[in-house]
Amino acid sequence: MGQVFILLLLFGGTADAFLPPGESKCNGTLESSHCSVTLGGSVYIQLMLNVRGHHLRCKKLLNNGSIPVFTIKKEKPWIQEAFRNRTEFFVDNGTLKISNVERNDSGQYIVEVFDLNGRIVKTITLELDVQENLLSILIPVCSALAAVLVIVVLSCCLYKKRRRNRNSGHGKSKKKKAAVEFWKMSDHVQDNFQHGLN
Repeated sequence: MGQVFILLLLFGGTADAFLPPGESKCNGTLESSHCSVTLGGSVYIQLMLNVRGHHLRCKKLLNNGSIPVFTIKKEKPWIQEAFRNRTEFFVDNGTLKISNVERNDSGQYIVEVFDLNGRIVKTITLELDVQENLLSILIPVCSALAAVLVIVVLSCCLYKKRRRNRNSGHGKSKKKKAAVEFWKMSDHVQDNFQHGLN
C-alpha cells in the first residue's frame, strides 16, 4: 500500500515534465502591446517586420530604473548576460524569442528603434505578463488526491476482509459449540431414554 502511494507521488512530481508549457506569439509592432506567456514556456515577440537599416535598443523597466535586454547594431544582436542563454533575436523577421520564461521576466519593456544616423524613429512599449502553468499545479494536486483515494479504498477493502475473516472464524466456533451441545444433549437424551427403558 505504501509503495502505491510513493509511486503516485513520484508520478505527480514528474508528470509535468511530460507536459511542457506552450509557446506564445505576440505582436509587438504596435506602439503599445500586451503579451501573456506561461511560466517556463517560450514567447515570440515580433517587434518589426524588417530590422535591416535600423538599430534597436531594448530595456526592461524596474522600480529603480532599467536594465538593458539587447541591442542590435549593423544587424548583429548583442544580448545582455541575464538573458543571453535563453534569448534570441531573429534579424530577418524582427522577432525576439525568450525561452524558459521566468517570473521576474514579467514587466514593462521599452524598445527604441533608430535609423542608421542615430535618430529615434519609433518607441515600442511592451507589457509582458508571466502566468502560472496550471498543469504544473493541477497534476501534483490530482495525483495526491488519487493517492489518498487509493489508500482509503485499500484500507476499506482490508478492513472488510479482516472483518469477514473474523466473522467466519467466529461463526465456525459457534457451529462447533452448537455441534458439541447437540452431541451432549443427544447423549443426555440417550441416557435418559436408556434409564427409562430400565
